[in-house]
Amino acid sequence: MAEAKRSRTLAMWSAAALGLAVVVVAAVWITKDPEPSTTSVARPVDPFAARRPQPQNAPAPAEAEPGPERPFLDASGAGAVAYADGNFASALEQFQAAVARNPDDAESLSNLGQLLVKLGRTAEAIPYFERAIKIIPQRWAYRFNLARAQGLLGKWDEAVATYREAQQLFPNDYATTFNLAMALHKKGDDAGAVDEYKKAIALDPNDASFRMALAISLEKLQRRTEAAAAYNDYLQLAPSAPDAERVRARIAQLSGQLEGQAAGRGGSFV
Repeated sequence: MAEAKRSRTLAMWSAAALGLAVVVVAAVWITKDPEPSTTSVARPVDPFAARRPQPQNAPAPAEAEPGPERPFLDASGAGAVAYADGNFASALEQFQAAVARNPDDAESLSNLGQLLVKLGRTAEAIPYFERAIKIIPQRWAYRFNLARAQGLLGKWDEAVATYREAQQLFPNDYATTFNLAMALHKKGDDAGAVDEYKKAIALDPNDASFRMALAISLEKLQRRTEAAAAYNDYLQLAPSAPDAERVRARIAQLSGQLEGQAAGRGGSFV
């Protein structure tokens, strides 16, 4: 429960929701590239930014040592107050001062890294996340933050490896697993992405965006029947989504392709 509470706090400081990011990716892909393609779509701003509240029954990841839980950003701290007010220059000064006072405080290092990412200085943030991980290797959030930063820099091999480490620490966290799948997709490993999307769906069956992302990777693999089924699942969960008509048209197109293939073999598409 403590880790879930920290996840909710972390979500407050995130730039975008994962589900929204996936819908943006899917809408661009369906509109501009109706046929399966190996060309990746333009990455929306901050695609892996969000942490969402965890289900209450999700077990917390292991901690390196006992002690009082600390929120992602201490709401009573001057840096967090400045951050919440949008005064990022002041927040940066506060977080840098906190690290200078105690360079071995993992949470201060992580906070500074997060702010640097927010400021678009992602390459500068990575060493702070890495230092935080060295201090508390079992803290799942630090690895999640590092993987996110690596992804923002397009370092997909590194992001995949770090998300896998975060997943090992918190295997029942659907957002970590989904982000891993997205990183695999961006890397060009859609077969691996499909496996991870299915795990994310098992952890959170009601997130429509997971089905959309799964369908896109299945199409990349030319697995059209499964892709059509995933698109249908998406519509079942989000029948009024802004892209619903485009998805229905895509399903019809896939069905036509499958019927044509079946006719060529003397069979029929069911």
